[in-house]
Amino acid sequence: MSSAPIDADALAGFAAARGLDWICQQSTASTNADVLQHFERSRREVVAVSAAQTAGRGRRGRGWHSPPGRNIYCTLGLLKPVPANRQALVGIAAGIALCRSLRAASGAEIHLKWPNDLLLQGAKLGGILTESRSHREQFFFAIGFGLNLALDDADHGAIGQPAASLDRAARRPLERDPLLIALLDAVLAEVRGLDIADEAGLADAFARYDAFHGREVEIVDGAGHRTRGIDRGIAADGQLRLETGAGLESFAAAEISLRAPAA
Repeated sequence: MSSAPIDADALAGFAAARGLDWICQQSTASTNADVLQHFERSRREVVAVSAAQTAGRGRRGRGWHSPPGRNIYCTLGLLKPVPANRQALVGIAAGIALCRSLRAASGAEIHLKWPNDLLLQGAKLGGILTESRSHREQFFFAIGFGLNLALDDADHGAIGQPAASLDRAARRPLERDPLLIALLDAVLAEVRGLDIADEAGLADAFARYDAFHGREVEIVDGAGHRTRGIDRGIAADGQLRLETGAGLESFAAAEISLRAPAA
């Protein structure tokens, strides 16, 4: 994997061809924050990429380990007319696009863990953080994703959970910048083409990559309450559906953590 500075010319060409502003930096606090700040100033769609993040964030305010030069840290800022109660589908669509594109590029079996993790052989390969701001009759979405391309022993220790990197699983050499552009293009196309009325299509697409589809899982809410059930995919609004002893129940991402049940 390349550790050279990001190719700003390639990013500029990608952005210009797709009607986006662009931000390319060698270090930033957070690409999501950069995109949201850019939209506050310009009200324009934008893509932000950085070779390193000093304050990378995951879901529910968790930190995201962002060592310089080796991995992918980027955010797409897009306007989309989505009902407020269907916003979770934007992150789901981004995850589907990333999983599909990464499989095609690497040959590795990459899966999604609802709502926002990319898994490789059960370990975390990447994550998606989607934030939104209302704007007239639609929403502006900052769709950020981080992807581990190459991790050393120190990185694994800093992450504090089982983590994977693409360099150890890819069946062919991969260069960071061409892969970055391909992933951005895939997410852009998937989100711009997202049809929230196609409930069956979205559910089927998610099921193809769902790491736990049809398997028993355990969810833990903010109070530590645990619920076990069979993963039955996503509902029309992107919530997780579990088949439990009480029947088919739906759970929102803001409320819970999902994991394989303890033995």
